[in-house]
Order: sequence, then C-alpha cells, then structure tokens
Amino acid sequence: MGSDVWSELVITAPQAIALVVSSTVLFWVFSALMAWFGQRLRLRVSVTTLALMTVIGAVTARAMLGDAPKVTGGLIVLAVLFAWESGVRVFTRRRRARRPARHARAVIVDGEVNQPMLRLARISQADLWIRLRRAGVTERAAVGYAIVESDGSLTVIRRDQTVDPELLTGVAGLPSAP
Repeated sequence: MGSDVWSELVITAPQAIALVVSSTVLFWVFSALMAWFGQRLRLRVSVTTLALMTVIGAVTARAMLGDAPKVTGGLIVLAVLFAWESGVRVFTRRRRARRPARHARAVIVDGEVNQPMLRLARISQADLWIRLRRAGVTERAAVGYAIVESDGSLTVIRRDQTVDPELLTGVAGLPSAP
C-alpha cells in the first residue's frame, strides 16, 4: 500500500522534463495571447470574457499537468510558472530602466477621437463610449484626455482640469510630447 501512495505522489525524470517543457511553451503562448488581446479584455470585462478566461485557464492547466496529475507534477509546474514570471519581471524592469515604454495611449485629445491610437489599443469606439459613460462623461467635448493605460483601464481627464505635464510623460498620441 505504501508504494501505491508513493506512485500517486511522484513522477519520473522524463515526466518532469516534459512538464517543464510543456509549462514553458504554454506560459509563452498564453503570455503572447494576453499581450495581443489582454488590454481589450481588461478594458471591457463581460460574461463572455470571464468565460473565455476561465476556459483558457482550465485548458492551459490541464495541458500542463497531463492525463494523470500528481502532486510533484503540480509543484514542478508552479515552480516553472513562478520562475518565468520572476524572470519576465526582472527583464521588464531592466528594460524600462534603460528606456521608458510608451504603452499608455491617448485615445481622445481635446474631445477628438484619435483613431490610430484607438486601433493600437485594440478597442472599438463602442467600447470607448461605454468606458466614458462609466466615468461620468456626458459630452465628448468635455474630455481633455482619455488615456488607455497599459493595464487596460481608462483614465479620463476633463478639459477644465489642469494637468501637470510630467503626468503625461510616456503617453503616446499626444500632440506634443510633454
């Protein structure tokens, strides 16, 4: 009986290598998908978005762990995922230190929609209107800046508000870089 319990807890070396490889591949595929679709998904979270993210997570987890998940395999997958996340965080931090990234995009400037920035942010004009209404905007002309942040949230600065130019540093789509 002791060997039966042990066999349910541990995996072989080839299985461990397969888990490391599959976890690495799926981490990078999932990261690429989130880089491509993530900003839009975070901007407008709907029931279908939640369902999509749940299914993607379940499929990814199942693919990483294989047919017969074991405790050791789960620990290996978690270690690989945390290691890649830590590595990406360190790399990103060093890259940002060398040159500031321009991920925030001004999609409205002085009441006018900036279509190229809207396309780069991968959101539709209908989604933009929803976010503006949620922010309490009743007239597009009242918007000084609407900025899609790097995390997908929308910052609305009204025309009648004064803005410290330093706060607009790194925002793409402005008439002149502050």
